[in-house]
Order: sequence, then C-alpha cells, then structure tokens
Amino acid sequence: MGVEEIIPGLIVRHTNRRLGRLEIPEACERLISGKIAFSEFVDQVGENFRELLDFMMEHDLHPGRPEEVLYCVDCYANLQGRRTLRDQLQSLYRFSEAAHCRRVG
Repeated sequence: MGVEEIIPGLIVRHTNRRLGRLEIPEACERLISGKIAFSEFVDQVGENFRELLDFMMEHDLHPGRPEEVLYCVDCYANLQGRRTLRDQLQSLYRFSEAAHCRRVG
C-alpha cells in the first residue's frame, strides 16, 4: 500500500524523482493535476512562483483547488502579498490552460 492510499490528497513537497526538462506550461499543468511535487515544479520553472508555492505549503493548500487557495489568500495575506499571490496564481492557470490547448488543438 502506497502513501497516497493511506493519506488521500497528500501534497507532495519533495521527491528524488528526476524529470526531463518540461516547458513552463506543461510544468504548470502537472503541478495543478498533482503529477509533480512543488520541489519538482521549482526545478522546472525556477523561482517565478516561489511566493505562491511557499504560501500554499504554509497553509497546506493544493493548486488543483483554486477557490480554496484564493479564499486563503484573501484571509491570510496582506494587501501587497495578495496582489503577488493572485498574479502568480493567475499565471499558473494561464500557463496550464495553454498546455491543455496545445494538446487538444
């Protein structure tokens, strides 16, 4: 029995798995779908989403639940932090949508 069977919805923060180089849209899509860990995502895209990822880890949030993330941003982040976090969340989903459109279209 794997960990995911014991603790459903567990957010994986680190893994030793090595991925090939992903484009930013594909990395965003994989993060949102839970196919890669936060640390793998940072390895792929760099520090562009650092504040958002730190916030989600601090509050045990998953990027696949954007309404929950937005609610917590509004409740717990200061005014300047809200703008940064919302901008990064919007970019994350915009990139993910671009990857989806490329695959479908």
